[in-house]
Amino acid sequence: MPARKTTKKSASKKSKSSRSRAASKKASKKGTAKGIGQAPLGFLLVNMIPQSLSGETAQDSEPHLTVNPANPNMIIGTAFSPNPGGGALGPVYKSLNGGATWTVNAIVPSQAGSGLGTGDITTSFNRTGSKLYGGILRAGTGALEFLRTNVPAFPPMTVLKSRPNADQPFTHATTVPTGSVGAGQDRVYIGDNDFGAPGGKTQTVDQSLNAGIGPPPAFNSVRVEKRTTVGQDGPQCRPVAHSDGTVYAAFYGWRALTGSFPANTLVITNADVVVVRDDKWGAGGFVDLKEPAAPAGDGLAGKRVIKGVSFPFMIHGTAVTGQQRIGGTISIAVDPNNSKIVYLAWGDRQPGSFLTIHVRRSLDRGVTWSGPGDLLTIPNATNAALAINSAGMIGLLYQQVTGIGAGQRWVTHLQRSPNGVVWTDLVLANVPATAPIKTFDPYIGDYDHLVAVGTKFFGIFSANNTPNMANFPNGVTYQRNANFTTHTLLNVNNSSPVAVSIDPFFFKL
Repeated sequence: MPARKTTKKSASKKSKSSRSRAASKKASKKGTAKGIGQAPLGFLLVNMIPQSLSGETAQDSEPHLTVNPANPNMIIGTAFSPNPGGGALGPVYKSLNGGATWTVNAIVPSQAGSGLGTGDITTSFNRTGSKLYGGILRAGTGALEFLRTNVPAFPPMTVLKSRPNADQPFTHATTVPTGSVGAGQDRVYIGDNDFGAPGGKTQTVDQSLNAGIGPPPAFNSVRVEKRTTVGQDGPQCRPVAHSDGTVYAAFYGWRALTGSFPANTLVITNADVVVVRDDKWGAGGFVDLKEPAAPAGDGLAGKRVIKGVSFPFMIHGTAVTGQQRIGGTISIAVDPNNSKIVYLAWGDRQPGSFLTIHVRRSLDRGVTWSGPGDLLTIPNATNAALAINSAGMIGLLYQQVTGIGAGQRWVTHLQRSPNGVVWTDLVLANVPATAPIKTFDPYIGDYDHLVAVGTKFFGIFSANNTPNMANFPNGVTYQRNANFTTHTLLNVNNSSPVAVSIDPFFFKL
């Protein structure tokens, strides 16, 4: 069965900075229910490469983001970025001013000479903002490792646990609020696809229910897949916790497939989109959301929201898919005001679309879901990321391929809705999909990320970095040196041209 841990090779990077903001923001077309909106006041979009690294040309794909809930000016971003200074630590991007400017800090365990800071990496602050946690696939060894460091000092991250043979760790951390049992304890959930799981039921939530304690805390592997698979599940396992102790996770359960992964012909012909829930901070084993007994269901833990979906699972992206490998996409978000309200996004193959994103909602803790129609449907798109802010506004970040041939584009969108019915679309970037030519898979990453703190949305995505204001219809700021008149990236000397590459972009509104 495919593990899909493609080696990510990167050219070494050195970058620097310059700024250019849209002097005047293009008036976007205003739509009706699902029209295109103009960016609200306070919108910020920033190329995260620091000015000191203006010469860098690496493929900084697969980005992730976490915002300190206690101090939203403190933000950590990650991507497939090498350490510009070399050495045995990989970098994170750090901002202390709400994302306006970024520096690179080497704090992630890596391997000197690997050419990459780390493999897959996601991070999360705890609720009090005193700790930063992470899950990585370590460069050089590929080991799954769970990490922790103290804030605000950010010393090199400590390895809390390490094991081989897993994929795509996805980290979510929080802290039990005052007045609750276990108040002050950090809860850390890392969803991953563990190929060492018995019986091929690989979907796993690795969790620590007191992760902030001094000696390495205990992590337990909870096997959230309860049904028969084809030998493994999909790589995506997305956990999210509510402050009342409700924890959800969403994943693909693989039931049938055809084709060959090495030959790039693999198709998942039968998969379930599954949501699990635990009502005791994960201590109950994620079995609180069960299907009814036959014939209405199978009586097992895990609600099959959609059964029998199909999608390609690619080792390499192609021209049709904008150089991006496709293998499904999944995201889940819970309303911070009401743990009964949950939104789910997933991707599957539909006629005329290599991957179509669907959005549904549950108002009863995952027992029943909206449908049969979608709240939102987006063809030829991937990297769905959901979040819900404190006002109940839903946000959906995604990246969509438009056009064909030389005119093909990657368009990054943020859709927002107060109720899941009426949506406003904000285009963040509209960039060429044919350049640069990829140096590894995934081209822009197997995910991006969106979070909400208070009423604000914060997000990150990777895209072509050509300095052309037409590519950023609501404005952009570059730290790295760039000439927006000639559409040229410039080296640290602010004179020598630098080749176009893939960069991480941060936004908030």
